Amino acid sequence: MPSLRVTALALVGSWLCVAVAESVFGDLDETTSIAAIAEGGGRLTAGGLIALGAAALLGLALAGLGPIMRGSVAGRIGWALLVPAVPCSGAFAMFHLILVETGASGLNQTAMEQFVVERFQGPGLWAVPVTYYVFLGFLSMLLVLIALVRRGVTSPLAPALFAAGIVGDNVVTGGVGEIASVCLMTVGAAVASYGLWRVSRQEPARALAPEPTGSGMTAA
Repeated sequence: MPSLRVTALALVGSWLCVAVAESVFGDLDETTSIAAIAEGGGRLTAGGLIALGAAALLGLALAGLGPIMRGSVAGRIGWALLVPAVPCSGAFAMFHLILVETGASGLNQTAMEQFVVERFQGPGLWAVPVTYYVFLGFLSMLLVLIALVRRGVTSPLAPALFAAGIVGDNVVTGGVGEIASVCLMTVGAAVASYGLWRVSRQEPARALAPEPTGSGMTAA
């Protein structure tokens, strides 16, 4: 099991990769223009590889967060729902890497544009992991941050910033606004990571111990 320090670094590193990848992608993940995809193939490739790194770091962070989440109902639910988000995050990365292939030279551009519209922007199997990661994955992460607050590991600022980022990401699509929303989520994750790092230095046992449940009428 990763230490709290490794968990903290993996958590902030994962969301930092998400923010960087989103900045690299720009509006390319919303275009149906094969010419634009071909021109931005390098950006899509770089962003996809960075997103794969985000998935790997998220998995490492979850491994370290598991024991802490056992002491909170919200944490257990969020952690369990976040586990499938790891491979879904990888699928999100592959979504962009496969998109690069549609812009390869020698292919029929009209046919490839139709392919992009039908497979990547319409209903299909790709929509399942990508939608899970973008929506349920983010909400699950919010539950984990709330659990860290309840355990006294981090401040309420972490889930507040992350929630603001989720709202912004769903209200604003594309451009600087979407990148800013992801950056808000990253800052929220960074605040939580700082809390984990601080606890690892001062009171490492406190974060791993289960919450007192009380007894009788005093149990909440």
